[in-house]
Amino acid sequence: MSWIVRETRMLSDDDWQPLRAAVPSFTERWRAFVAQPWYESDPTYAVSELARHLVDEAAAGRIGELPAFFAALDALLAGADDELYDLATIGLLEDIVHEADARGLKLAPFDRAAKGSHTRKAWTGVVKFIRGETRSA
Repeated sequence: MSWIVRETRMLSDDDWQPLRAAVPSFTERWRAFVAQPWYESDPTYAVSELARHLVDEAAAGRIGELPAFFAALDALLAGADDELYDLATIGLLEDIVHEADARGLKLAPFDRAAKGSHTRKAWTGVVKFIRGETRSA
């Protein structure tokens, strides 16, 4: 019997830096986040901070950065390995949906901004999964 061993790599905050760069309003919040004494470079935890920021901005009616964010996400997903894809979808996008739901915020601004083919597929899949719409009839 042969086993297939899949190489995995540890992600760092550098891996998702293009997403942070696409949201200039996040810069100060990110600096404060990484300055905390308990901070460790753990992207699976850190992407939640960006998710909360994007939802905070949308709740305040500031949605101007969403198109740039989703364009950066589309480029990232286009070349992502499994770990980075999971971070962006299971991590970041699911956190956005959960945070918006917890605050009673409609997803329409996010839906409108998620235009790239990779982003659209990932966003739609995440929303359907969370809404329980992925089960076959």
